[in-house]
Amino acid sequence: MDTELNNMSVKIKRELSDFLGIDMEDIEQETSLREDLHMDPTSLTDYLEILSKAGFDTDKVDMAEVETFEDLLESLSSHT
Repeated sequence: MDTELNNMSVKIKRELSDFLGIDMEDIEQETSLREDLHMDPTSLTDYLEILSKAGFDTDKVDMAEVETFEDLLESLSSHT
C-alpha cells in the first residue's frame, strides 16, 4: 500500500472507530461493515456523511457494492 493510500486508510479507519466507538485495531481490510461491525443502512449513510464532512468525495460511493473496509477504501480512493 503506498503512503497516500495508507494515510487515507488511517483517516477513514479513525473516523469509523470514532463513529462506532471501537478501537482502530478492530478494523482490518477484510472487516465486513454490515456483519462484523453491525452497520445498518442508516448508520452507513450517517458514516458517509461524516466522511464527506472530513473532506472525502463520497458522491459516487455505492454502498450496495461496499461490503468490507477494503471495498470502502478502494471506492473512496478511486474518486479522489
